[in-house]
Amino acid sequence: MNGEYQLKKELSLWHVVVMAIGQIIGAGVMSLTGIAIALTGSGVTPAFVLSAMLTLITTLPIAIMGASIPTTGGPYKYTSRLLSPRLGFFYLLIFLVANLTLATYAISFAKYFQSLLPSVNFSLIAVLILTLCYVVNMFGVKSAASAEGFLVVVKVIAVFVFILWGVPKIQWDTLAVTGMLPSGLGGFLTATGLVSFATGGASIVAELGGEMKNPKRDIPLTIILTTAGIAVIYAFMAAVASGVLPIEQVAGKHLDEVAKAILPQPLFLFFIIGGSLFAIASTLNATFSWVTKGFLIACDDGWLPKGLGAVNKKFGTPHWLLTIFYLIGVIPVVTEVSLETVTEMGLGLFLLNSVLPVLAATQLPKKYPHLYEKSFIKLKPKNLNLLVGVTVVIQLFQGFLLMKEIPATGLYFSIGFIAFAALYVWIVGGTPRMKNRKMSGFEDERPINVGPIHDHKIGVNQ
Repeated sequence: MNGEYQLKKELSLWHVVVMAIGQIIGAGVMSLTGIAIALTGSGVTPAFVLSAMLTLITTLPIAIMGASIPTTGGPYKYTSRLLSPRLGFFYLLIFLVANLTLATYAISFAKYFQSLLPSVNFSLIAVLILTLCYVVNMFGVKSAASAEGFLVVVKVIAVFVFILWGVPKIQWDTLAVTGMLPSGLGGFLTATGLVSFATGGASIVAELGGEMKNPKRDIPLTIILTTAGIAVIYAFMAAVASGVLPIEQVAGKHLDEVAKAILPQPLFLFFIIGGSLFAIASTLNATFSWVTKGFLIACDDGWLPKGLGAVNKKFGTPHWLLTIFYLIGVIPVVTEVSLETVTEMGLGLFLLNSVLPVLAATQLPKKYPHLYEKSFIKLKPKNLNLLVGVTVVIQLFQGFLLMKEIPATGLYFSIGFIAFAALYVWIVGGTPRMKNRKMSGFEDERPINVGPIHDHKIGVNQ
C-alpha cells in the first residue's frame, strides 16, 4: 500500500487554521523585523503590508489547485502530474535545500532564550528545540496539531500584549515618510521580499490535503483568511518595532529590544516566553508536520527508495523522512551559519522554486476540467493564466533580490545543488524503469471521507 494512503484523515478546519497561524507567526516576524528595519527604516510597516498583499496573490494559484484537487504533498504532486514528473522531482530536490530554514527557527529560538539566560549554550538550545518538535511529530499529525493549538493561543495573546502596550508609546514622527527609504527603493523591495518569510506560510496547508476531513473547502479558506488577518497584526507589530525607539537602536535587532522598553518585567517575560519562544516553536512544529509530504509521494513514484517513505503503522508518520529533515535543520546550527545567510538562501531558493507548482495551475482546467468545475474557488482560464503570470514575475523578482544578498559561498552552493538536481533528474528520469512507470493521477485520490482505495490507475507517463 502507498505511504500516502496510510496517512490518517484527522484534521478539521480548526486544526488547519491553527497550523497555518502557527506557521505564519513565528521566526519570521520575531527575527527578521529588525533586519527589515535595517534595510528600509520606518518603511518596514508598508513593507509588511505590501508583502502580505503579494503573498495573497502568489498563493492564490495553490489555493485554487487545493480547492480543486486536494492531495498529500500538493505542490510536488501538482508539478509532477500537471507539468511533468521530472519537473516535479526537480522541484522537490530544490525544496529540500530551501528547508535549511528549519535552522532559522532553531537559531532564532536560541537567541531569544539567551535573552533570558545569557549563560546557556546557544547551539545546545537550538538543537534541543529541533529535537523536541521532531519527537512531537513522530507521534502523529494530530499530536502535532494539538500541541500547535496550545502554542498558538499563548503566542497570539503575547503578540496582542506587545501591540496594546506598544501603540500608545509610538513616536509618530519616527514613522514619517522621510525615514522610509534610507537604502532607496532597492532596500525597501528587498525588505518586502525578506518579510515574505513572515507573511507567507499559509500555503503549507496544501501539503496536508490527504489528512484533512474537508480539504476542498478548508485549503482555500485557510490560506485567504489567515494571510489577510495576520497581515493586519504584522502592520501593528512593525509600527511598534520601528516607532518606539530610534531606528538605529532597533535596526538589525530582535523584538526583545523594543519589548524591554515598553513592557513591565512580568509582561516582558511573558512576551519572550509566550510570544517569541512559543511563536518560533510553533512554526518549527508546524513545519515538521508538512515538510515530508512531497517526498512521501516521491518515494511511491519511484524517484527515491520506497523504504525511505515508510509510514509508522501506529502513528501514521513517515519516520525516516522526518529524520532527514531533522538533520537538515541541525547541520547549519552545529556549523554556526549566520541567521541572515540561512534565511536569505533558503527563502530565495524557495521563492524561485515555487514558480513550478504555480505554473502547474495553468494546466488544471485543461487536464482535469470536471474537477476544476466543481472547485470551491475558480477563475476563468484566461484570468487564471494572468494570475499565474503575475505570480511568477513577483516570485522571480523577490527570489533574485534575496539570492543576490547571500555570501558567495552560499551562492555557489545553491548553484551547485541546482546543477546536481537537474543532473539527477535527467539521469534517473531517463532510465527504463522510470520511463515505463505509471503514476497515479488525481482521479485516484481517496474520497474526502475515507473509503476503499481504487484498484485502477489512470497513468501519467514519464
